[in-house]
Amino acid sequence: MSSSGPVVLEDKFFEVKNIDPEGKKFDKVSRLYCESEDEMELIIDINTDIFPVEINDKLTISLATSLEIKPSKQVDSKKTKDTYDPTLGTDDKPSLMDNYDYVMYGRVYKYQPEKNYSVVSIYVSFGGLLMKLKGEARDIQHIEPDTHLYLLMRKN
Repeated sequence: MSSSGPVVLEDKFFEVKNIDPEGKKFDKVSRLYCESEDEMELIIDINTDIFPVEINDKLTISLATSLEIKPSKQVDSKKTKDTYDPTLGTDDKPSLMDNYDYVMYGRVYKYQPEKNYSVVSIYVSFGGLLMKLKGEARDIQHIEPDTHLYLLMRKN
């Protein structure tokens, strides 16, 4: 996926509706069930030891192909992987992380159209922590399989 900027889904607001409805499977991980005001559905596994969340919490979530605020070059997140940059997020080199509390890096492994292609679900694995994002195709159709993404999250 080529993009002129790193952000592919910008500041969507979700409310946590349920946590671990099938029971807790891991000590430090919970599965959140969230909805946005525009009826996007989000199911996501997060490390609750690092980022504790409760039902009815309001979350702001963005997806990006790079953490750089203004990437120095065109980003093709299928062909290139970001390399570790220890200066990213410092005073010398601000990043998208500066405005968020929880960040994960993963890969889109499945893209599933539904309802005559008007609704789409994307599935992302963040090193085993999974996410399903379901919404109107016009909002997320540009997110393709094998795209590498950063998920950025904060509480409102």
